[in-house]
Amino acid sequence: MTRIAIIEDELIDSENMKSLIEKSLDAEVRQAFSKSEAEQLLSNERFDLVIMDVELGGGPKNRYAGLSLLSDFKGNWATIVVSGMPEDNLRGFSLALHAYDFIAKPVDEQDLINKIERALEWSRSDANKGFDADQGLPPGLELDPQRKNKLLWKGKLVQLSITQLSIVQCLVEKPGQVVENARLIRNLKSGGSPKAIATQVSGARAAFRDVDPGFNKIENEPGRGYFWKTT
Repeated sequence: MTRIAIIEDELIDSENMKSLIEKSLDAEVRQAFSKSEAEQLLSNERFDLVIMDVELGGGPKNRYAGLSLLSDFKGNWATIVVSGMPEDNLRGFSLALHAYDFIAKPVDEQDLINKIERALEWSRSDANKGFDADQGLPPGLELDPQRKNKLLWKGKLVQLSITQLSIVQCLVEKPGQVVENARLIRNLKSGGSPKAIATQVSGARAAFRDVDPGFNKIENEPGRGYFWKTT
């Protein structure tokens, strides 16, 4: 059975999401209502998906407790972040920390179920298999030894979104060989097209160029796909 954790300090919101999920999906739902409860739950149990509120309790130290948890546990499962806080950059922060998606409160029930279903499908696909520690990487590229599924380029951390990371992963499995658009599209969280892939690849190139302005390793084969340049 699918196992989902809800990390939400508001009892009513947590219970509403739990009831909705149990009515809509064949899933076991576990709940935590504070950062300390969540740390214990996430450390001791395995989940297919975590739904995480940003603010977990009152006071300044809890204002971004959900993002702190996301940073500590990212990469272990797909995570959907929810928040009613007004900051415009929370979505960007969440995705940078490898959240699968972000939903603003008040949560639309159908939107939540749709995103849960897509997140579960993604988490079971090749797009979420992660980098093999024994996998050889092209020169200049290496796994960050301190953080799971983070890449260093020439020794500097590259801030890739989870979708961009999975695309790069496909390209570096066989450097120099074209990866077809059809395969890359499977890494898009909500489906897509060659145009959507082009947007994600552009974002990945920009992330590499933030640490190396001369980066030119991701190339396009028009009408087919992309490849990691070896020369």
